Amino acid sequence: MTVASGFFFPEAPRWRDGRLWFSDVFGGLVYSWDPESGDLTEQAQVPGRPSGLGWTPDGELLVVSTTDRTLRQADGTVVADLNPVSDSKINDMVVDDDGTAYIGNDGFDLEARAPEQPAQILRVSPDGDVAVAADGLRFANGMVITPERRLVVAETWGRRLSSFAVGDFGSLGDRQVFAELEAGSPDGICLDPNGRVWTADPIGRRVLLLREGGAVDHVIEYPGCRPTACALDDAGTRLFVCTAPSIDPAKVQARPGGEIVAIDLE
Repeated sequence: MTVASGFFFPEAPRWRDGRLWFSDVFGGLVYSWDPESGDLTEQAQVPGRPSGLGWTPDGELLVVSTTDRTLRQADGTVVADLNPVSDSKINDMVVDDDGTAYIGNDGFDLEARAPEQPAQILRVSPDGDVAVAADGLRFANGMVITPERRLVVAETWGRRLSSFAVGDFGSLGDRQVFAELEAGSPDGICLDPNGRVWTADPIGRRVLLLREGGAVDHVIEYPGCRPTACALDDAGTRLFVCTAPSIDPAKVQARPGGEIVAIDLE
């Protein structure tokens, strides 16, 4: 069921305080949507293309601004400049309980069809310091942190989810493969209550529920569009999926055909 529409490229959905929050990348806006009233509220304007969302421990909204490679507050205040540690656009994000932000980058200029280069996970500490937390990924995309203190990241070009142990001072180590896809491309992800990971697969036009090790527990097909990211409500019984008519930037900017779709899992 479509619950909201008219976006260019919805991404990075998050469930918080009874509302769904998400970025419209090419629309330059961050929204929240109220499932009770259906009201859509503009929460931030980000001319540099918003992507990953998260919150500090005191409830301040953080937004990744992809093209200028900055992490910002909702009012536009720059929290961290990631240009010194990233040569490519930054992308999705997860914020740990202590306020440490982990942000993936592309590794290369996909829109210009440049040759693929290794991607990174960048770390922004609560005091604003930036560093490379992990390197050698294939297009670092959606991320979650599990209760076992492992960061899971979608490597879109690698067709896999990888995981890292989160250590002292936000370090990442003990890299392992969480799951591999035989085909497709994992993009935005979310964690379910049983430790499994939902991943949107825009190339395969589907959303998958994956167990650690790669077993697929559920598949939802989207033959008419490209699912880009997903989020669960607090109960883990309703899945929200961001969809777009294409993954070609020129095509999605020509017409606001993106939607938010809700699926009841019970």
